Amino acid sequence: MVDDIIATAGTVVQAAKIVRERGARRVVVTATHGVLCGPAIDRLNTAKIDYLAVTDTIPLSDQARQRLPNLTVLTVSELLGEAIRRVYRNESVSSLFMK
Repeated sequence: MVDDIIATAGTVVQAAKIVRERGARRVVVTATHGVLCGPAIDRLNTAKIDYLAVTDTIPLSDQARQRLPNLTVLTVSELLGEAIRRVYRNESVSSLFMK
């Protein structure tokens, strides 16, 4: 499953539950922004999600990193740096997303 933001994790946890009930053997979740506020950590910790990946667009608390063993944080720094370089040099930015 792909989402733009995981804030309280209610939607993604409910979606994971539904796909499991309908036969999914594994649930992989990715989101651009891992806000993880309020009950999110507790919800994600008890959800049947095998793999969770978010980007580093928002700093995660140490608590989130420690309590979510299935969490991977992917960096966007190289992508953003390259986009800035291309804008500065008047080069194509859209081609970054064609790979």
